[in-house]
Amino acid sequence: MFVVKLIKILFLFLASLIDLLGEQINIDEESFKFQPNKNVKFLILDNNMKIREIIDINTQQTKKLDLILPNNENFYITILQDDSQDMPELVESLKNNNLEDKISRDKNSLANSSAVEINQKTAYEGYFERNRFFSEFLGFEPDKFNYILPFNVSHNKEPKQSKKVEAKFQISIKKRLYSNLFAKDLDLYFAYTQRSFWQLYDNKNSRPFRESNYEPALYLSYLTKEYPLFFHRIDVGYVHQSNGGNLLNSRSWDRLFIKGTYSKDNFVMGLKAWYRIPEKIEKDDNPDITNYLGFGELSLGYLYSKHLLTLSIRNNLKYSNKGAILVDYSYPIYKNFYLYLQYFNGYGESLSDYNNSINRFGIGVLLNR
Repeated sequence: MFVVKLIKILFLFLASLIDLLGEQINIDEESFKFQPNKNVKFLILDNNMKIREIIDINTQQTKKLDLILPNNENFYITILQDDSQDMPELVESLKNNNLEDKISRDKNSLANSSAVEINQKTAYEGYFERNRFFSEFLGFEPDKFNYILPFNVSHNKEPKQSKKVEAKFQISIKKRLYSNLFAKDLDLYFAYTQRSFWQLYDNKNSRPFRESNYEPALYLSYLTKEYPLFFHRIDVGYVHQSNGGNLLNSRSWDRLFIKGTYSKDNFVMGLKAWYRIPEKIEKDDNPDITNYLGFGELSLGYLYSKHLLTLSIRNNLKYSNKGAILVDYSYPIYKNFYLYLQYFNGYGESLSDYNNSINRFGIGVLLNR
């Protein structure tokens, strides 16, 4: 019970912060208390994830809930339940995919109705909207995978790698700076990704960090739902990547990129192309980096039941055929923790050894997907 109360207090605190930052209904402690005869709360949120309405119901008495929402606006529904009371059929039915089909049929039979038709979301759209919702509370959201691999084993060591087994982790977040910047659904993001390789088991040399790569990015993201394009989302921007090394060990490059994302049901595909911004020859740490990391990347993902499998492929599209393949597998083990398996083969896993081919397998925990 203490944990439940703590979560409610935290939710109230975060929601109050949102209330200060944007227009929404007045939120106080009473708003999130469950009444004696009410066991479910429906939170109606707008496109910016601001709370517009809170509906309290008793699912023992109410088996159907009708919502009339304004036209031409996106709304989202979040359900809170009182764990101390039984959970009957209504909320469970909301988790059933057949409900969306039923709603669509009901809406089609009411041609003159002002209610908004509810469409089933793809796995990627659900992931995107969930992250945006939590960004309103935390101030940021995940960008790429965040993970910890305590055991990351390489078949062939990199030059500065004393032990074949090391730890690897990645931190990747993004912050939406502006919404609807120049047009509707055009958002400006700042993202930051850090990938580190830690010689955790090299006790002899005080367990040093072998390599860390830092990758800030600034980009525009556009949802293309108003246009009949193949890609559902387009990202265009700038990214810098470096290892923060000294003059002799420094590796860095700057790129302009464009990325398209397509999703259907539980499948997602991303196609990314980039152009390296030229540097002066005397200042270029790695003039041949595109020979190994190429000019683009294809990523595929599929969610089957609770199993998520992703594949990323790079290639320089030259006769030398240098590139890389990254395979990720994850499965939920507890709440937001996932068993995570990662396999990498090719060039460019780390900047300092971008021109060395590596064959590596890791096992650990994934924190988001």
